[in-house]
Amino acid sequence: MPQFWKQPKFWAAAIIVLWLAYIIGSNLAQLVTIHIIPWLVQPELKVSTIVVASAIVGAALTLIIQYYWRKSRSSKNVAQSAPAPGASSSTTA
Repeated sequence: MPQFWKQPKFWAAAIIVLWLAYIIGSNLAQLVTIHIIPWLVQPELKVSTIVVASAIVGAALTLIIQYYWRKSRSSKNVAQSAPAPGASSSTTA
């Protein structure tokens, strides 16, 4: 039997994931009214639409932020390496 079955962390995580799946699954068919402009624009969306759209937007934002973060770090000047041992940086003898 694999070792992860014996760990309490695995069972706690499994219970939380199953509970979240139950909550989301039981509420997917319900409609939510989004109040964009009072009395004029109030679309009704399914919870499943909101969950999927949130996942897509979150994943896209994460990838964009990572891209710009890595791009900004690579464009900065690379730190100069330390002088070799025994080499003196002093100008006096």
